[in-house]
Amino acid sequence: MVPINLNAEAKVALKKLEEARTKEEQIQAIEELLSKMSKHKGTEKFILQLKRRLARLRDEVERERERRAKGGVQFNVKKEGGGQIILVGLTNSGKSLILNRLTGADVKVGDYPFTTTMPEVGIFNFNGAPIQIVEAPAIFEGCAKTATGPRIFSLIRNADVIALVIDLTLDPVFQVETLLRELKEQKIYLNKPRPKVYVKKTGEGGIQVIGASMYNGDLDELTSFLNSKRIVNAVVYIREPAKLEDVKLAMDEAATFKPALIIANKGDLPRSAKSFRILRDRYSQRFPIYPVSSLTGKGFEKLGEALFSTLGVIRVFTKEPSKPPSDKPIILRSGATVRDAIQRLRPSMLKSFRYAKVYGPSAKYDGEKVGLDHVLMDGDVIQVHTS
Repeated sequence: MVPINLNAEAKVALKKLEEARTKEEQIQAIEELLSKMSKHKGTEKFILQLKRRLARLRDEVERERERRAKGGVQFNVKKEGGGQIILVGLTNSGKSLILNRLTGADVKVGDYPFTTTMPEVGIFNFNGAPIQIVEAPAIFEGCAKTATGPRIFSLIRNADVIALVIDLTLDPVFQVETLLRELKEQKIYLNKPRPKVYVKKTGEGGIQVIGASMYNGDLDELTSFLNSKRIVNAVVYIREPAKLEDVKLAMDEAATFKPALIIANKGDLPRSAKSFRILRDRYSQRFPIYPVSSLTGKGFEKLGEALFSTLGVIRVFTKEPSKPPSDKPIILRSGATVRDAIQRLRPSMLKSFRYAKVYGPSAKYDGEKVGLDHVLMDGDVIQVHTS
């Protein structure tokens, strides 16, 4: 039975559901309806019915996908360029248009749900640095429990940076929370470092804790947990304030920690300004947020810079005497040294290395003579001199 006290937005969403014909359209309509409905005693039964229907439809769509794929398709994407960034979002958030806009790819774009059923890949060129952009199939509640879910999350886990794509014409909080919940259930944590807790097994002495003053909890409970893992003799080093959950997370080898940002898409459409304010107020302390319009291209210049900087890489150009710098840079991790650059360029040069001349941000002056341990910066030009 449909509740009579639905709010105006929920009524609009309910009408879309009634008019939906395909399973994909029904899924999208139910998701929108659930995000718009007020949750109280009068709607509990209806919400439960919708969730059951949603689960059944998703299962049917997933089974149909598997039959089409014949069960043998893998989602492996070999990394290329300076790093891999994956676009993750709910259905119809605009990931395909963003991929096309950034890379010039020609990915199929549809106004119906689940258009992308396989990973799509393109190369974004940022000032000479090639960056691989991957679009993941849409995430939804319970995604990991479907046939292709594990492959989707394996694809996400492999990326260097995760970009959450949020549709500003829909409830932004519902979208972000759904994505974070699904990722966390697969032990993928965003913009969160692995807790600085280290457990070193020993041959005797029981459980000793170094940094116990920073442990927020019962040390006997910590000991019991370690004993349950068959660790009876160990030194636990706690380097920052931590609880038992932090210890568990630090020890979980399956957990992965990824840098992430939010792409707030469809900023050119009605109601997007209000949604962006909600998104910014709720999540800006945790995520950098970049508003864009994949339709008009607005905001993509800043987005490109953000994608590059979030990867944590630098571009270093090489130069031979009396010649201009190379057009194609070497891509290195931030904090890389002259030694790292030569190792990437031509390792044999290390044996006869005398010095390098550096031109650019890391040099005190153009042409500064430096050694192997000199730390490079983005945009540096190096000229290696050997004996």
